[in-house]
Amino acid sequence: MLRTPSVSLPIPEPLALLDATLLFIIQVLIARHPDLLAPPETPVPHPAPGLRAARRILDAVREVHHVLEIYGVVLPDAPALSLGEHCAENDHQDDIPF
Repeated sequence: MLRTPSVSLPIPEPLALLDATLLFIIQVLIARHPDLLAPPETPVPHPAPGLRAARRILDAVREVHHVLEIYGVVLPDAPALSLGEHCAENDHQDDIPF
């Protein structure tokens, strides 16, 4: 039996998978650190190191979620064409074949 160097799984919507993963991370963080639900104005004199780390992770998740929203808006709705199809259809329009 021949082994393939890589394994690819069919993922119909990678953005939806990433978004669901981010939501899961938020749920886990809130379950472990319920203080994350407190308003940001609430002063915490000396937060525990775990809570500080959870807040930083939460900030990173917010940034990634924002980037995914921007990418989803910019992403064209049309499926990408393979190089052969693109060259055959658009040879007369452009000198560069990609």
